[in-house]
Amino acid sequence: MMKKAGCILAFLLLLSLWSAPATALTMEKGSDSPTRTLMDYIKNYVDVPPGATDWKVFGKTKEIDIRGTTKDGYDLEYYKPGFTKEVEALDGKQVTVKGFMFPLDATDAQKNFLFGPFPVSCPFHYHVSPALVLEVHADKHPVTFSYDPVTITGTLQLVKKDPVNSTFYRLLDAHLVRP
Repeated sequence: MMKKAGCILAFLLLLSLWSAPATALTMEKGSDSPTRTLMDYIKNYVDVPPGATDWKVFGKTKEIDIRGTTKDGYDLEYYKPGFTKEVEALDGKQVTVKGFMFPLDATDAQKNFLFGPFPVSCPFHYHVSPALVLEVHADKHPVTFSYDPVTITGTLQLVKKDPVNSTFYRLLDAHLVRP
C-alpha cells in the first residue's frame, strides 16, 4: 500500500511540473533581477561587427496598432512604426547588419528575403516583431542562403506605412559582406 501511495505522489509531482507555466522571460515578483526581454537575447546569437548597426537600435521602434475600415467597408488592422530619432537618422544611409536569413524563394541565391537577429525556427513565419525584421532586396548581388549568421550591407529605407506587409524597414541594393 505504501509503495502505491509513493507512486501516486510521484505521479502528481511530475504532473504539476509539466503543467507549470513557462517563465523564461520574466522574473518572480520581488526579485532584484530585472525582467529580461527578447532584446537581451540577441547577443547570444549575433555579435555587432565593427561599423555595423546593432539590432537593439532597430528594436527600439514602437509598434503602433492601427485599426479601421477600408473604403469598401472591410476591417483593416496593421502595425505602423514609431521610429526613434536614432533610426530616422539612418533613413537613406548605407548600413551594415549581421543576422540570419529567412528565405522567401526556394533557391540558394536569394534576391529578396527577410533578415533578423535570430535563426529561423519556423518555415512559415519569422517569430519576432516587425521592429526586428529587415526586408532585404539584393537584386544585383543575390546572397547565397545560409543557416549561419551573415553580414550584409545596403541602403536602409524606412517604411512609414505598409498596411499590407507591416514591414518597417527595407534594405535596398543589399549585398553580402565578405569576412
